[in-house]
Amino acid sequence: MSSQLMMQPRWRSIGVLSLLVATFSSLGAGAQSNQELRLLDRISLPQAQSVATDIRWASDSSVYISWDRAGVAEVGLDGVKRRTLVPDLKTLGDIDHYTHLAVSPSTLVVSSQLWTTVWRPLKGNPGGEVIFQRHEIPIVEDIDVSGDRVLLMGLAEHQKGARDIAPKGDVAWVGTLSGKMEDFKPVLYDLGGPGAPNYFHCRHFSMGAVRFLADGSFIVAPGFQDGITLFRAGGQKVRSWTNEQAGIDTHPDCPKMTDQEDEQFRTEAGWQRWLNGHHVLDDILPLPQGPGLLVRFWGTDRQAHWTLKVLEPGGVKTYAVPVVGHRPVDRLHGDVRNGRIVLLLSASGFDWSLDPANMPSEILLLEIPKA
Repeated sequence: MSSQLMMQPRWRSIGVLSLLVATFSSLGAGAQSNQELRLLDRISLPQAQSVATDIRWASDSSVYISWDRAGVAEVGLDGVKRRTLVPDLKTLGDIDHYTHLAVSPSTLVVSSQLWTTVWRPLKGNPGGEVIFQRHEIPIVEDIDVSGDRVLLMGLAEHQKGARDIAPKGDVAWVGTLSGKMEDFKPVLYDLGGPGAPNYFHCRHFSMGAVRFLADGSFIVAPGFQDGITLFRAGGQKVRSWTNEQAGIDTHPDCPKMTDQEDEQFRTEAGWQRWLNGHHVLDDILPLPQGPGLLVRFWGTDRQAHWTLKVLEPGGVKTYAVPVVGHRPVDRLHGDVRNGRIVLLLSASGFDWSLDPANMPSEILLLEIPKA
């Protein structure tokens, strides 16, 4: 099923269909720690009507920001909004949230966690017309784009019912924009097999992440099961690290969780209890020296803290991220450009996106660690 919308600066849209998945092996490595990233600046985001959800560099002096309901905009590092690239939910229509953001030099992709992924060219047509394309993906855990290629973690196949979910256990995929996201091929499978039991019960926790690196290779970190795998651009496995090496907790209860326990974990209190009781992966940064994992944990000071775990062929280097999150749902998302890391510090998850206390967000500018 596919559709299209053509939008003038008064917007209008398009739709299309989708699929994606990955595997793992292991490598011994020693961790080094206690180095700290250098914080260059922190910028408050402009007021919005919902929580900021993701970030990507737009230029050396600006970033793209997605808000849960308010759309996607380019914002300068002075905190001033420059232009709107995706309108609010009501204007675009047929999408529930703007949860995940991905950008290539020519295309911007934004996705809801459930069902709808939308993309548009960064440049409009000569008349100012903007064409959005749309594809239905049942669950998007994370998404990234590199040129024409799309990398997805989640459940990409359409389902008729619970028993038809991930019939082969596929949980990460690679496809193309030119194929309208209808050509996804699996690259990673749930170790529990058909039905993806490790992932399915923990699909609400935002535990995993995927990212393309500068050379077209890509990294898949499920979070819900052990193993973080680096793939060549062609999909061949290069090497793997364990969750323990990366400082991430593997949730032991996902595959054996009952429906009742699943319902409890899906409440705000249940989710926060899990989130703040574990070391959790927030995002992956495409650093020059290798993928950098932003790992979150809740401190004894009752604040959120983060470390950056850089996965290198010879080991894992650990850097302290010199910021804290004061809200129990604060998380980090980020991107890398020309020697600098940009991070979005914001509340995220469930239906608190309209709570005014959760709307203030910050852009954090840091120097990348020295190789």
